[in-house]
Amino acid sequence: MYNVNMTIDQSPHNPSGTDWHILGEFELPIGVETDNLLNTWLVKTLNPLELHMDFLSKVAKSAQEAAIRIMKPERVRMEFEHIHLRVFAHRTKYSKLREEQPWGFFRIVKVGMSTNNAKLDDLAIEVYLYLEG
Repeated sequence: MYNVNMTIDQSPHNPSGTDWHILGEFELPIGVETDNLLNTWLVKTLNPLELHMDFLSKVAKSAQEAAIRIMKPERVRMEFEHIHLRVFAHRTKYSKLREEQPWGFFRIVKVGMSTNNAKLDDLAIEVYLYLEG
């Protein structure tokens, strides 16, 4: 059995001095089936935004495809215990949300390296949501 850490962060903090508001972070253990875990977490995390199901499905599919692609190399399975999935929304636009406004998103995959031992220590998929227009 894997320990899955799911957090939904509703606090309005501003990561790294940017205009992006973190909506939540999910730790997906390497080697675990991603579909159900990611879908469940994304629905809970993005529920306050009242997104259309087709858009939510696109975000989930994108995150799942990235997770599957990341987990394929043997090196990743050996060096990492989990993948972080972080979801952000643009802070200024998030605060001006209007009903039926179209959303867009982009995804970034990050691999971080520890400066202490020059070992890879963070693997993350970050999804950034924004209001179009």
